[in-house]
Amino acid sequence: MSRTRPVVALLHPGAMGAAVGQQATSKARVLWLPEGRSAATAARADDAGLQPVADLATLVRDTDVVISLCPPQFADRIAAAVLAAGFDQGVFLDANALIPQRMAAIGELFAGTTVRVIDGSIIGPPPTGPGTTRLYLAGPTEGTTAVTDLFTGSGLEAVPISGEVGAASALKTAQAVFQKASRALAGLAHALADHYGVGDILTEEGRRYHRPILAEPDFLPTVAARAWRWSPEMTEAAEALHAADLPDAMIRGAVEVLDAWAAYRDTPPGDTGTLFTRLRQAAGQEPGSAARCEPASPVEPSDEALRALDQSARRSGKGQGA
Repeated sequence: MSRTRPVVALLHPGAMGAAVGQQATSKARVLWLPEGRSAATAARADDAGLQPVADLATLVRDTDVVISLCPPQFADRIAAAVLAAGFDQGVFLDANALIPQRMAAIGELFAGTTVRVIDGSIIGPPPTGPGTTRLYLAGPTEGTTAVTDLFTGSGLEAVPISGEVGAASALKTAQAVFQKASRALAGLAHALADHYGVGDILTEEGRRYHRPILAEPDFLPTVAARAWRWSPEMTEAAEALHAADLPDAMIRGAVEVLDAWAAYRDTPPGDTGTLFTRLRQAAGQEPGSAARCEPASPVEPSDEALRALDQSARRSGKGQGA
């Protein structure tokens, strides 16, 4: 970084963003853009010790690190606006919940500049103290080191995991597949139990569960060996959900996974890699092929904040002869 005390630009200080920005204030001067933001956002930024600036061009001028923390559907627009405002050197950290393909597309926006694009993923709540929240980083070492230095000794643990942009996004996506989907499944389970008046008993049964399922990948071969029996049970469960006027698509998806493993009937495969290959084959993909999902379509901004960001970027571009 170019100064003893680096300059960080934060877009935008929501609940997570403000907390992350605050963790960097002991090492850096952290700036933010009030234009188009609410009074609640301004109060969060002030409480976090962030310093306001007049426009986007000022925000990114001579900035060492730009941190993008926003609703993920707007990440592409914010990256493009930052580039249009004149940010062409330094570190751009996208710490949004994106799939790897979208993160790669954001990296491509900065091709032809000296910007070091860093892929970041935050797992945990808004950081308030050590041991709760991790910021995983992927990208060129010079960039990940710059970000790590910002948060050393703070309540946010910055962890470089790969030199490849997209790795941190993949980690976040994989973690969300379990964490978010498991909460949705819990909602379905309780809705079905409530339909039949056994919700309290289901809650008590749930209190007996203590195994950290996501921390036990070595148990998956055992699941595969039981898949031929579990698949019909899940098919019945999907029918029960449908009969109770509840969504059944998630359970139908579980049936698809179990059916892919049904050939292992009572004989666990030797490794998890074989299981993952089976799932790709069931989805119609060869191992190593590109993912079928397309990057999410840009969502038009629905609030004054994003319109202000676009306008600020356009003004900045005109001022630079763009």
